Amino acid sequence: MSRPKGARDADYDAKRTGLLRRITARLMRRETARPSFRQLAEAGDVSVPTLRHYFGDRPALIGAILESYLETGRRGLDAVAEPTGSLEKSIRDYCAALLAAMRAPRDVRLGDVFAVSIAEGLLDSEIGPATLRHIIDPSVEVLRKRLDAHVARGEMIETDTRAAALFLISPLLLAILHQDHLGGRETSPVDLPAAFDSICAAFLRAYAAPD
Repeated sequence: MSRPKGARDADYDAKRTGLLRRITARLMRRETARPSFRQLAEAGDVSVPTLRHYFGDRPALIGAILESYLETGRRGLDAVAEPTGSLEKSIRDYCAALLAAMRAPRDVRLGDVFAVSIAEGLLDSEIGPATLRHIIDPSVEVLRKRLDAHVARGEMIETDTRAAALFLISPLLLAILHQDHLGGRETSPVDLPAAFDSICAAFLRAYAAPD
């Protein structure tokens, strides 16, 4: 019996997942500036029409890659929402964990995901919302929850904890991208652990509840 018109192959999802895995690896290696849809099809070892069949267009493909990464890392991301001791310990633990995660030697490094997603989102208005929805905002949201717990304990001042989360994560991300993805390690090196220590100290001065 022939397949009804418009029906998917039985292994559609498996093929789509395989394509995402191969294309993600190619995109995150950052071998060329913003690979074209055709180059991404070549990375997936499929034709452009086949890639369109599974994803539509380039912005939709990039969005699917970022969404898939979020789903894969959801468990680890959710763990960030839980404080680890006092406010000072929790903030310093968070900063140390972020630095380690961004640099961890994996097939797809978290640092590369941030670098690529931010670049794609800034250069293509159709991709920008996906960058926020799947990469930036989830990272801010789990940190906000962590800070909310410290506010509830009376360890942090009453404040807009989403703004506070942005206050903390923004310089941390910029410092890592500066060193690891923009060539700063060679042209203007920074002692990242020391920089992170200063950023943590500034955050604590701004937001810790008075004794």
